[in-house]
Amino acid sequence: MAYTTQTLMDSDWEVVTKTTITGTNGSATKVVDVSALTGAATDPRVTIVSAWWTVSSTLEVEWNADSNVTALTLNANGSYNAGGQAMPSISNNASTGIDGDIYLENDAACVGTLILKMRKVSGWDNLEREA
Repeated sequence: MAYTTQTLMDSDWEVVTKTTITGTNGSATKVVDVSALTGAATDPRVTIVSAWWTVSSTLEVEWNADSNVTALTLNANGSYNAGGQAMPSISNNASTGIDGDIYLENDAACVGTLILKMRKVSGWDNLEREA
């Protein structure tokens, strides 16, 4: 397996994961199983709030569906919505067969690290607003 994922934080509203990439994985592989996160209820969804990465070759972050949809294409070192950036969250725009999970895919040898910060947006039983 080319990916090892560690959940760094799983709160009522947000999730942060760190994935270590250690080789070639020619097909998409699940790295975030939203149904296994705290408070998952019916049809849970997250948005990608920010990302930090350092990878040796192209890596795709994908929303799982019958035909996966690319959320981000990463290469070299970088970040999305980090520091002073004020970019919108990346919503899951997959359609048929969507389940909310996040997959990674790299078709060439790749080593590196990806940190994803996600916000829980729907399908959670622990999302309560304070009065």
